[in-house]
Amino acid sequence: MLKHSNSTSWSRHSVVLAALAAAALACSGLPFGLGGSSDSASRIATLEAELQAARATATAEGAQPASATSAADGQTGGAVQEYFDTSTQAFQTGDAVQVSDGALLLGPYKSCATDVANFDQPVNCLSVCLTCGDHLSTYHLSTTFRFEDGLSDREFGLILRFVDQNGDGQIDRPDYLLALGFNIFDNRWRLYLHEPNQVEPWRLVGNGVAGFLIAGRMNTADVSATEDGRKMVVSLNGSVITRLTGDEPVPGERLVSPWADDGQVGLLVLGRGVQARFDDFTLSN
Repeated sequence: MLKHSNSTSWSRHSVVLAALAAAALACSGLPFGLGGSSDSASRIATLEAELQAARATATAEGAQPASATSAADGQTGGAVQEYFDTSTQAFQTGDAVQVSDGALLLGPYKSCATDVANFDQPVNCLSVCLTCGDHLSTYHLSTTFRFEDGLSDREFGLILRFVDQNGDGQIDRPDYLLALGFNIFDNRWRLYLHEPNQVEPWRLVGNGVAGFLIAGRMNTADVSATEDGRKMVVSLNGSVITRLTGDEPVPGERLVSPWADDGQVGLLVLGRGVQARFDDFTLSN
């Protein structure tokens, strides 16, 4: 079983990070309960220093030799097929990521964000595909999914592109994330962007009615990234729901800026207290 290098270390240091989270901000419509407000420069600097010190300690203790990491590290990726019959090599399992009844159950997480000032909110409610490659540009991803349990107004979905600068498997201040969330309660999809090194990094960059989202049954999501990773087409149950581009959009395309040309892919939930079922995960490039 492939192991993610820092999960154990971060678990041991949850008390430290939880203490820093006393500076948490109020919730908003953004994912993971992340919100925005102002803070003094001195308070931000203090919290930043404390968080970085805690993170450095956890990362150092959780580090493992390069030989123990995924064989796909630093590569463009290849064909991946996961049917989750009894286990998985593509996703790191743990308390909130389990193979059960021939599927991968993601969530529920007890918490999804440590809100330390508005510019630095590490988030760990995600599971990156360890065997898909770290620098995917063009790819076709397909998976089936459904809401499994918990709060039906919380979202879950796909990591379309994740640039994990320090390789800790969390969304940190310098990381880039483009993620698609599905909401069974609202029957909508939403596209979220985490822009690196910004005071307010989270943005909702697109949304729409998921008219073909089937509650209680397995749905199929497909993502095709083409043209050296500069364009994406996202489909739900065989119908296109959005077309994304990092270039000048043509009619029917949605501009996403900034845009990362390559990165990782995976699965995520966009809030604590929800569990999703995924199956038949395939990727080719």
